[in-house]
Amino acid sequence: MSKRAPLQPVAGAATLRRVSAEAESPAIVRVPRRTVMVNIKLDESTAIDLANKAVSAGVTQKQWIARALAASGVKVNPLDLEDRSPRRRATV
Repeated sequence: MSKRAPLQPVAGAATLRRVSAEAESPAIVRVPRRTVMVNIKLDESTAIDLANKAVSAGVTQKQWIARALAASGVKVNPLDLEDRSPRRRATV
């Protein structure tokens, strides 16, 4: 003897199709993109000031530079304006 209640259909196929058509679109899928490394040498005092400015703004150095480039008219991919650095796990 089974102790489980019998399963009852929740909705028909037509209802499921209608609900899925009315649902919001799925999350935006990011297409693969090519990234390149840009390496520049700066005077130590410039690098320190850049680091301080980024910390003060609460962004990464890459974000700070990307914002400055965008402000000067360079077409910057929106992903370059995001903080995409890997999150570190807290150690106890």
